[in-house]
Amino acid sequence: MQPRAGPSLPGAKRLPKERIAYIRRIAEIYESRLDEMAKTISMEMGAPIKLARESQAAAGLSHTKAFIAACENFEVEEVLSPKYPNQTVVHEPIGVCGLITPWNWPMNQITLKVIPAIAVGCTVVLKPSEIAPMSAMLFAEFVDQAGLPKGVFNLVNGEGPVVGEALSQHPEVDMMSFTGSTRAGTAVSRAAAATVKRVSLELGGKSPNIVFADSDLEKAISRSLAHCFENTGQSCNAPTRMLVERSVYDKAVELAKKAAESTKVGDPAQEGDHIGPLSSSIQFEKVQALIQKGIDEGARLVAGGTGRPEGFTEGDYVKPTVFADVNNNMTIAREEIFGPVLAMIPFDTEEEAIAIANDTPYGLAAYIQTGSPERAKRVARKLRAGMIQINGTSRAPGSPFGGYKQSGNGREGGKWGLEDFMEVKLISG
Repeated sequence: MQPRAGPSLPGAKRLPKERIAYIRRIAEIYESRLDEMAKTISMEMGAPIKLARESQAAAGLSHTKAFIAACENFEVEEVLSPKYPNQTVVHEPIGVCGLITPWNWPMNQITLKVIPAIAVGCTVVLKPSEIAPMSAMLFAEFVDQAGLPKGVFNLVNGEGPVVGEALSQHPEVDMMSFTGSTRAGTAVSRAAAATVKRVSLELGGKSPNIVFADSDLEKAISRSLAHCFENTGQSCNAPTRMLVERSVYDKAVELAKKAAESTKVGDPAQEGDHIGPLSSSIQFEKVQALIQKGIDEGARLVAGGTGRPEGFTEGDYVKPTVFADVNNNMTIAREEIFGPVLAMIPFDTEEEAIAIANDTPYGLAAYIQTGSPERAKRVARKLRAGMIQINGTSRAPGSPFGGYKQSGNGREGGKWGLEDFMEVKLISG
């Protein structure tokens, strides 16, 4: 496949104002059509319309605006140090970028890739998920309406093993940026290896959520369950392993049970704070099998379980599910489920909690609930994850997103997202 990508936009010592103006125009169009984007996302992957509007579509707009701010402060050319004034470090666009994005947070991931790539001067070939392609096609309208030069942004649709592999192998594609499962990410890396192109990966997670006895337990459990079940559990950074200090463990299990049983499941087209269906029948069957696996391996089912919620005889709806007395060797504690399923694990000491939290092939995110700022900072430093959130504190726009270990490499967002699509050149003399 020959990617139809034109020349990069002209460069400068700072990112050109003309290029930033295109991004600003995309943001303006996006904002004016945000409701349209939300409806598209809801229809294609099942997010409830309120979530699609206030989180899914809104995330894409927020990232775009954050990149505008990052662009205005980014220096593409700088002197190495005052001691060596004849050493100039130049950041240049890497070239043609193949971008593969997932179905679970489509515009979140599309904007985290497309916007920084074109902002620094790259051309892009975007392949969205075949499960959720319509939001990408609508975004392509925004880009076209903004007047971006032809050939800078290109959209191709198709299945990952066909189109994604062709992009990854193509000798004229200089970089691949992929978000999705670890299995698919390794396939992209293998396909790209022959041409030794840069590969940036944002992959899976099995994020621990450490709940200490000195936390405000009711608030901690309530927000943790809401976060775990958000987007019907289809988030790579969802806090799906809850580690609870043993002295409050039984109380935490009871609170989690109540929170799960009060979580509403409903039609994604209806307004409200309910969760919707999973994205596909394939995902539904996978989640059902993993819930059954948890039962078979001896975890204690305290809420939910297999089958559809009461009132649903069809559709890919799943019961909000909580398992207690899980050990970290069980399948539901090791594998990314991508459904509204929580595994609760007791611990006795801070050291044990850290050991359990880090005992995973993933390292995307981790969460800490505690009343002690000193403990929060101490534990955060010891967790092997790219993002740590304490007591429900949200990540700020423009912050780096990415993980350790099999959760991927590179960082998306802010100045880190810009640097991901650039080469570094040293000019001496």
